[in-house]
Amino acid sequence: MKTDGSSRFDDLTLAQLVEHALALGEGQLSAKGALVVSTERNTDIQRFIVNEPSVSDVIRADAQFHLLDSGVFKSIWERVKDDVVERDRYRIHAHMGVDADIAVPLEITTLSAWHAISCHHLCHIPTEFNPREKPEWKLIWAPIASFGDAEILSDGGGVILIHVGKRRILMGGDLTTGEMRRTLLTLLGLLLPEKDTLPLHGAAAQGDGEITLFLGPAGTQKTTWALRCGQLIGDRGLSWSNEGLHRLADGCRLHLDHNLPISLDEALRFGTIAENLALGNDREPLLADPDTDSEIHTPTHLVVPLTRLNATQESDTRGPSQLVILTTDPLGVLPPLAKITREQCLAWFILGYGNHLGPLEERQAEIDIRFTPGFMDTLLPRNLDDYVFILEDLLEAHDTRCFLVNAGWHGGQAGKGDPLSASEESAVITGMYYCTDWEPFGSLGLSVPAGQSETAGPWHPKDRWPESSDYTTNESRLIQAIRDELQRTNDPERWLKALEIECN
Repeated sequence: MKTDGSSRFDDLTLAQLVEHALALGEGQLSAKGALVVSTERNTDIQRFIVNEPSVSDVIRADAQFHLLDSGVFKSIWERVKDDVVERDRYRIHAHMGVDADIAVPLEITTLSAWHAISCHHLCHIPTEFNPREKPEWKLIWAPIASFGDAEILSDGGGVILIHVGKRRILMGGDLTTGEMRRTLLTLLGLLLPEKDTLPLHGAAAQGDGEITLFLGPAGTQKTTWALRCGQLIGDRGLSWSNEGLHRLADGCRLHLDHNLPISLDEALRFGTIAENLALGNDREPLLADPDTDSEIHTPTHLVVPLTRLNATQESDTRGPSQLVILTTDPLGVLPPLAKITREQCLAWFILGYGNHLGPLEERQAEIDIRFTPGFMDTLLPRNLDDYVFILEDLLEAHDTRCFLVNAGWHGGQAGKGDPLSASEESAVITGMYYCTDWEPFGSLGLSVPAGQSETAGPWHPKDRWPESSDYTTNESRLIQAIRDELQRTNDPERWLKALEIECN
């Protein structure tokens, strides 16, 4: 409904927004009711943050932001706002966070109805907006043409600008919902540490009296692992403080692959956004090329409400009692399951070790080692120590047990080894909950379950390799890569000692 005589639509329901999106030709409905839209995954995203003391004093030297003059931001903001006000637009009042005490209130304006739909899932739509009367953030998501001939756009592609002091964000271009989520988490990465709260890109579940939190890089199947442990508390957007774990959004964004933690029919029901999903003439998902019968490899993502998954109604909980660092080790030398100390957990959090693509992402496997500190990269714009010190205190306060799980390759490096089987993944979960007999792994300060599982392969990865010498070579490669990465931190001696690695 129009609220002020202009073309502004405030806080429409999901059903109303879908109706608008279809009328505007923004997408089409699949046979099950999901809204299918086309996006261009633009890798040329320019990120700017206004240079002011609140930013320059805390931002990481290697953060992937260009510093921007406040006057330049102001002129661009006014230009975009003036352009947007002349167009049909959608305004959503949302919280980033379900608990009103910790939530960041957002006023989001988009020119596309489907962008507004994504905000319903990537944020929380409260029954009462901003009851604590906190300062509100304003976000505008507009076409790149709305930015005019701004000099900062010389490289083309998408653009994101953040002004912390004015609490304003501009997003420009044909961006994916992943960029919206990334931008919102970047905002929380700036704000939450000031409240001794840690923003997390992970998944958490409760079951058997335990709260288990999974952290890891892309491709480690965090959601799937969490669902094996019970009811999902939150996914991809979480915060952790002395009060416990808090869910930040009403939905999540999932990569569509054969390991999707939900049936495709259930996932594609009305209310879901499917990005770049191919449809046949019957509007059923087309997952293979009918001419070649080969799989279609266009990256497809689903934005779904958490109610579709086995999620709890509660948005916060105590704990966690267990923290699991997931890694996709392309060298195939890390064990399926290892118990680690809290100090070692901090070191693995700093490393964010994994491969560019996980073993279940249905692409040609190759070694492409990535270190993503905190598993969030640009989403943690402050100095890394700000997050590490909070995590250190939280692990101690909640008496959290820590584990390392290799969701990558076993019995060989990427392209030769294999991911864990379903029975081995079950054995890993059982080991986390019930194993009481651990033995030294032999390197990196790890401990693995003693003995042999009845349903899984050897706990020591060396016993899985055909040639032990090949394993030893790759183990040395991993240790050297970790040594080089930790040497770049502020306290390399501490973290190398935690992983029992000698300094060069």
